[in-house]
Amino acid sequence: MNLQKLIENHWYVKTNPLLTIILIIPTLLFFIISKIRYYLYKFKFLSSYKLPVPVVIIGNISVGGVGKTPLTKMLALHLSGHSRKVGIIMRGYKSQNKGASIVYADSKAFEVGDEALIYATNGLRVAIGRDRYEAGLKLLKTYPDIDLILADDGLQHYRLQRDFEIAVVDATRLFNNTFVLPMGPLRETMFRLNSVDAIVSSGYNTRLKQYADKLYIQETILDKIYNPVNRKTVSAEYFSDKIVTAMAAMGNPGKFFDLLHQCGIQPKQQLIYPDHHYYKFEDIPKDSLILVTEKDYTKLARFNNPNIYIVYVKTKLDNDDLLGHLVKLNQ
Repeated sequence: MNLQKLIENHWYVKTNPLLTIILIIPTLLFFIISKIRYYLYKFKFLSSYKLPVPVVIIGNISVGGVGKTPLTKMLALHLSGHSRKVGIIMRGYKSQNKGASIVYADSKAFEVGDEALIYATNGLRVAIGRDRYEAGLKLLKTYPDIDLILADDGLQHYRLQRDFEIAVVDATRLFNNTFVLPMGPLRETMFRLNSVDAIVSSGYNTRLKQYADKLYIQETILDKIYNPVNRKTVSAEYFSDKIVTAMAAMGNPGKFFDLLHQCGIQPKQQLIYPDHHYYKFEDIPKDSLILVTEKDYTKLARFNNPNIYIVYVKTKLDNDDLLGHLVKLNQ
């Protein structure tokens, strides 16, 4: 077991006493530094910058996949359908670009990052940049009619001022041992949830009941299964008598595999790669139909393989209050 897996096992499965001792000092250092940084921005010892349009942060306090991308896409499409001119900014994780840049539908995943490309291929306006303020300025310069920006991730990017914060959590894993990195999975302590405007959880957990006044439950369901090479949409039943491989490179691949099982699809094998893995030709199974996420296909499209099907998902909230509030934000 490599070090990363050993530490994640320590977070979510069982505590390793020896590892606990080893991680005490770096955990304390991370906690102290993150707190100092938070208060330096809060009391304006470090400068933060405001964009000329409202900014909604959609982030999380833990590492790993919590469902930010389908939520952000749903919010952006919903707001766009209600007369808001929406743009999205994000870091562009593992992109090759150093400064702020615009992402287009024909951009390459290795240049701009896989999640940014998901938004762009759905017709959304996207800019990436390590400095989210600069990314926002680039986006507004390119699309001056934008009147609302969604920032995918960036809850801890305090250089950018925000008008509304949404923390996304996974009700299944939640915060487990509740320690900050590297002892636990948290980027900030759970107290940070007290200051956000809304919490969106994938499922309900009784540990979230204290946030009931700002808690929304999101459900991720199957939208369609699509073959981009032959432009064919099929049902889940199509795979019932076929050899199927499910393949995922994401923070929490179990959620993808669980969705397939819920739809009645039983893959012969499930292949897991590191999050944001850039697929090579030899990664693609032979003699099998392959089911992947929208995120995975941004790095598989170049192979033009007719055996690969994209599993599109959509998310919905348990009530429309959050959507209504964002539609009216700063209008």
